[in-house]
Amino acid sequence: MKEKIRTLVDFHKEKIIKLTRNLVATPSETGTEGTIISVLTREMNEMGFEEIILDEMGNLIGRIGTGPKILAIDAHVDTVGLGELSNWGFNPLYGKIEDNKIYGRGSCDQKGGLATALYAVRLLKEIGFPKDLTLYFVASIYEENAEGVNWQFIIKNLGLKPQAVLLTEPSNLGIILGHRGRIDLEVHATGISSHGAMPDLGDNPIYKLSKIITEIEKLHENLPVDPDFGKGSIAVTAISSQSVSLNAVPEKALIYLDRRLGLTDSQESAIKEIAELPAVKESKAEVKVYSFKIKTHKGYEQTINAYYPSWKMNIDHPLVQVAIDTFKLQFDEDPETKLWQFSTNGVATKGLFDIPTIGFGPGDEKYAHTCEEHVPIDHLVKATEFYLRFYLNWAEKT
Repeated sequence: MKEKIRTLVDFHKEKIIKLTRNLVATPSETGTEGTIISVLTREMNEMGFEEIILDEMGNLIGRIGTGPKILAIDAHVDTVGLGELSNWGFNPLYGKIEDNKIYGRGSCDQKGGLATALYAVRLLKEIGFPKDLTLYFVASIYEENAEGVNWQFIIKNLGLKPQAVLLTEPSNLGIILGHRGRIDLEVHATGISSHGAMPDLGDNPIYKLSKIITEIEKLHENLPVDPDFGKGSIAVTAISSQSVSLNAVPEKALIYLDRRLGLTDSQESAIKEIAELPAVKESKAEVKVYSFKIKTHKGYEQTINAYYPSWKMNIDHPLVQVAIDTFKLQFDEDPETKLWQFSTNGVATKGLFDIPTIGFGPGDEKYAHTCEEHVPIDHLVKATEFYLRFYLNWAEKT
């Protein structure tokens, strides 16, 4: 089977490269994914997907098979913005090939994974689709700004809850077992306005926050070490105030916090550790989860609470073992198993809904969101081989 898959993927190599370049050349910044969704709908139709759904949020879901073993492949289609174009030195929406790599926005994060995992479905039909398998391919949206909100919608509104999920984010061809969570918090302090020439008549909330910030800095230093993810972290990332004038003591002020979470941390525990700081109690400051509104390319609107739980798979879990076995069978070597530094849709699939989830994808995650973003062509080939063998292996061994 190894040589059969290798020969088949090699025969289709140029088409895999072409698909990847076409997807890189299709702009899909978060909130504007409509065009790439149309491109992928056409691809899924040509590949013979039996059911293709565009949900009300704007996620595209293709299904093949009706077997009892239900596997979902997730590939988010949105990218971050291009940034300053002069920093690239080339058109980041061209899909430039140089040194056997495809360069451009989204090439690594994560259109390489999208293209190869999707093309592997086409090859799976060619090699023989397992009768016991139902495969859902989810081209998810809005991941870069609110990871996991897409899968929350899919599970709650479409009732799709697969037995396992494979995330195709870049992993440098390693098998990913999880990543830290995060929560974005706000700390609000109130005061009394007065003229800037008579500050003693007022009550300055910025001074209250300055004491809180000092305590948060100490909290960061003393956060416990998580056995899986290392030391926890918290950082003040922004500060703002509301005043009637630049010459007046403000009435309100707030700070924003980025708190990275371990497996034992929760939304409640993260809020509590800030709320119980002496300076927070003394100033009667309010601590709450940061929330923001999103609007998708389909016009769907939702308010998001910025809580993204951590998740981790046990290396002995059958899903992980199938992935490790797949890598060994196809490449005659042990895979690297590791944790992602960034956050993904796994915060929903595993973190919130406890669906067994792993990650595997082409490209080195350190190039994501940079002006050096690229995916090696040999990664595209190997990823396609892995996905195809994994689909077969998972259907056979679970």
